[in-house]
Amino acid sequence: MTKGTPSAGKKKKQSHGICRRCGRKAFNRSKGYCAACGFGRTKKLKNENWKNKKVTGKRKD
Repeated sequence: MTKGTPSAGKKKKQSHGICRRCGRKAFNRSKGYCAACGFGRTKKLKNENWKNKKVTGKRKD
């Protein structure tokens, strides 16, 4: 494969999709876990003390 403009078309792959738990577009399909809430990696909701995390998105229950 050559470098440059022809290679740029092959980079249109989405690695993140909608998370089933938090509703954000942060679920990594290849790794199988959500970067925002930790779904797929842990049962507890991912949070840090330095972060004020609100659940936003389509799922709000």
